[in-house]
Amino acid sequence: MLRGLQALRSRNYVLYLVGHFTSQTGAWVEQTAVSWILYEITGSAVLLGLAGLARAAPTIALALVGGAVADRLPRRAMLYCTESTMFATSLAIGILAWSGRLEYWHLYVLSFVNGTLSAFSVPARQALFAGLVPKTAMQSAVTFNAVAVRCGVLIGPAIGGAALAYGSYAAPFWINAASFIGMLAALAAMRLPRGEPHQRAAPGTLWHGMQEGLRFVWEHPPLRVALALEVVSGLFGHNLTLITIIAKDVIGTDAQGLGWLLSALGAGGMLAMIFMVFAQLTRHMRVILYAGAIYCLLLAAFAVSPWLPLSAALLFLLGTCDGIWGVNRNTLAQTLVPDALRGRVMSVVVLTTRGSAPLGRLQAGFVADIMGAPAATLVGATVIAAAIAKWWPRRHCETDSHDAVTRSR
Repeated sequence: MLRGLQALRSRNYVLYLVGHFTSQTGAWVEQTAVSWILYEITGSAVLLGLAGLARAAPTIALALVGGAVADRLPRRAMLYCTESTMFATSLAIGILAWSGRLEYWHLYVLSFVNGTLSAFSVPARQALFAGLVPKTAMQSAVTFNAVAVRCGVLIGPAIGGAALAYGSYAAPFWINAASFIGMLAALAAMRLPRGEPHQRAAPGTLWHGMQEGLRFVWEHPPLRVALALEVVSGLFGHNLTLITIIAKDVIGTDAQGLGWLLSALGAGGMLAMIFMVFAQLTRHMRVILYAGAIYCLLLAAFAVSPWLPLSAALLFLLGTCDGIWGVNRNTLAQTLVPDALRGRVMSVVVLTTRGSAPLGRLQAGFVADIMGAPAATLVGATVIAAAIAKWWPRRHCETDSHDAVTRSR
């Protein structure tokens, strides 16, 4: 149990964790407000979906560039720039809303700017926090990082909804702006060694740096398989589109029932985080594949479940498997990669995780429109199961790869 908490021994990491949790909570406050305000102003589901595309497109396009930059520039300085810019944009939108001059296209601009900045800030954050703890504490650090994200997902939307209900359109944006102050203060309080020579000495062009990150992933089979499975699950796994359609058309519940389903999914993710804090697993590739196999069974069962309590229970278990899968994927990546390549490799992780999910929602909506959401969900479970079956023989390969990386260092 003490090993699971060992990342908390690092003062710098605790500062980062508090700032990261504050920032994630504020981000979900704002995203909840953007969705509600945009739909209330326009009344169009299509225009609402475009906000997600405006946020996702620059992240997909620039993630590899952001990783290459994160290995060349001081990561804390990068985060100062990105966090302070996002603070300014949220503050500006809040002022527009407070003055009654907010237009729906302002929210597209906000989403696009935040998506662009995230392409640089997320690889820098992933690379920074991994350097704040020793290798032996890496799984602990990755797990607590995931806990901060999951807590933000659980708490942020509730705060955003309350801010809109009892405050004004401006309140959620000001709350998010205030949350960036917490992250900036945490960065300022960290005691980091001066200079990062391995980053300043990075050879070649940015394009060369991007290629190095992709090459590292390709040359390490466990990481390549884990990220390939992440793409497949992002494209064909559970998502808000499928859950919403099933809740309304199959289960026959209302918006409150949908909320229970999503809360069950989030609660399962939190259980996974608690489990991973205390379970110091070492065979990450095996855990990913085993969790993925159980995930497919649960997804298929959810597709055919007609009852709200059963569906909520299935999503709770599904969220647990998904959380275990995600932590082990990131731990595997952080453990294998040398620090000089950390930003570039983590940008590939960001590209697979944040790039496949928006495309998955588009795919799910298209297939569900043709054959119905339950059939679309069953198709997705079958595709993921086929991918896991294809790579099942690779479940023993991570030890050799890890030893090779260790020898190369």
